[in-house]
Amino acid sequence: MRHRDIPKKNIEDGDDLKFAPYASRVAQGILNYSQNETFIISLEGEWGSGKTSVINFIKEDLKKQQEKVEILDFNPWLITGIEQIIKVFFGELIKVLSYGSFAVKWNEDIKKDLQTLASLILPDNINIDVGLIKLGYKPKDVLLPKSEKTLAQIKEKINKYLRDSGKKIVVIIDDIDRLTDKETELIFRLAKGIADFDNLIYILLYDKKVVTKSLEKFKSENGQKYLEKIVQYPLTIPKAHKIKIKNLLFKELDKILKRLHFKKVKYIFNQETWNQVHLVIDKYIKTVRDINQIANIISFEYPIIATEVNFTDFFIISLIKLKNHTLYELIQNKPNNFFIDEHKTYEPEKEEKRIIENFENNMKDFHEFKDLLEIIFPVFSEDDYRSSDSHKAKYISDIYYFENYFSFSVSDDKLSMKEYYEIKNLFISSDFEAFKEIMLKADKEQKSTYFLDMFEEFDEHIKKEEIENVFFNALKMTTKDNLLSLLLNVSSSYQELAYDVLVKHPELDEFILNFYKTNKEVDFKLKVNLLQKINKEIKEAHSDKKLKILNKTLLELNSLVKKELESIRFENIGNYKGTLGLIGRFDLFGASIDKLKEDINKNIFKSTDNFFKILNIFKGTNIVNGSYEEHYISKESLEKLLELKEVENYIDNLDKSDLTNEQNTLLTYWKNNYGW
Repeated sequence: MRHRDIPKKNIEDGDDLKFAPYASRVAQGILNYSQNETFIISLEGEWGSGKTSVINFIKEDLKKQQEKVEILDFNPWLITGIEQIIKVFFGELIKVLSYGSFAVKWNEDIKKDLQTLASLILPDNINIDVGLIKLGYKPKDVLLPKSEKTLAQIKEKINKYLRDSGKKIVVIIDDIDRLTDKETELIFRLAKGIADFDNLIYILLYDKKVVTKSLEKFKSENGQKYLEKIVQYPLTIPKAHKIKIKNLLFKELDKILKRLHFKKVKYIFNQETWNQVHLVIDKYIKTVRDINQIANIISFEYPIIATEVNFTDFFIISLIKLKNHTLYELIQNKPNNFFIDEHKTYEPEKEEKRIIENFENNMKDFHEFKDLLEIIFPVFSEDDYRSSDSHKAKYISDIYYFENYFSFSVSDDKLSMKEYYEIKNLFISSDFEAFKEIMLKADKEQKSTYFLDMFEEFDEHIKKEEIENVFFNALKMTTKDNLLSLLLNVSSSYQELAYDVLVKHPELDEFILNFYKTNKEVDFKLKVNLLQKINKEIKEAHSDKKLKILNKTLLELNSLVKKELESIRFENIGNYKGTLGLIGRFDLFGASIDKLKEDINKNIFKSTDNFFKILNIFKGTNIVNGSYEEHYISKESLEKLLELKEVENYIDNLDKSDLTNEQNTLLTYWKNNYGW
């Protein structure tokens, strides 16, 4: 595959900017030129405007007329001084004359004259290799005796030979604008003074602004006027219409995305935000070189991280990287100057004002890029076209995904899409143990909440059996001590997700009734929590989360829960995990707590074991500073069943020396005031 940054060698390589007709006209003008004197043409254009492609098209046309022209490509990058200019140029000229099909064939006199002229100009020896012949001269070997011709006569003899040859020699010198100031001046001196032979047509390629400044620095005179003395016929590369440039850019980007699509890479593309790029891109992408530079970055970097970033945002930040690396580094190192971290900000309006004022007052050098910043950082824009699905969109302005835009990988504390799909495939399967194992690993790395958020946000199509697997797997993760003890928020997230996926079940009534009647794996408390949420959502009529469930089914579910709540007794209360949470649910389902209360009062004070059995059941846990567990006895729940004064009296009368360590620990928990 041809590299996009290599100029077009011929028309067959493509002519997206329609340079071929222009090149043909220039070639025809060269063929029509009938004067003998040296003719110097300039082909001027900015870097990346297509100069080299145009000259290649010109050469392609000229080569069709080999009986009229020979082409000499002179590479200025080989030179370091006047000596090398003469050595290399004269060597190339001799090769063209030696191997070209000229009407007047090569002879020793002309060979000697060219060598003599070069040697006289040079301060040292010259060696020219023309295949089988390698010639070496030194100035002392060619000093002209008085009887010999003058230097001017030698040059005239060379000119006559070139005139009689019947062909033009087109000398092409590209990339002059990449030379040093001194080297630039030497090239112009070569064309105008040293090698201004007859029947030579020079085509000099450069960016006029760059060369003008270079000449002014080296010669301390007006660069524009100096060029006017040298160049006889200036040509300017046709300016490509902005629509052509834009279409060429999008064509290159489409190639990159099509390759990803072919490889089944799920990249993130949002048409609404991309539409904003259409409105501003003309300002930044003006030449083929601009296209090639941005396309090279996208082609190299984007496929590596495509599933972890938003395409529009990645394109914009890459464009900023090209156009102003200082701004790029500022965004990378100080993101709080460009967007609000919603996880840490309690006063978003105040933060927004701070960011805007800071940009207006302290970043004036970057104001020209505000249109790009408005696309990727909503704080700068009045119209925000971004979706609220942060995990789907993966915007650069989301602190969770921000770092992805500045590396070739996802940081260790983030969940990559590869990891997400590995977990998801187990989540929708019936292999709970495998799912549990991979989720415990995610818990340890503090990534499980990210997975749950992403799974809910992506809202992918899953089959009926997969819905059931997700429902059970989510509830099981909260019923068998399958979570790390401190990740209580993950537990509630699983329960929320179980409900959300239940909404999608195609045979909901049959499935949910069977679940409440027969399933023994899921703790009763979670069933109560789930039904409580079902009742609430149906009552509040949230259309997006409302279960399409028959009224008789709902009545039966509530009846089942009520019946089981009322069946709890002293002897079986230990079978109900989270009993302290269940006590407050009796009223919600119209269940009477009287029989349980009577039974507890009858049995709790019968023995020390009975007392501590109840105390242990009502043990609660608080998380301090997100990491430290502090336990307590839930007096708020317990007082629905017992008189707390009686409990206090019982504790006061206990012989503490007869208690086990565990029992004494429970008494310590009783003294904590949490839950009171």
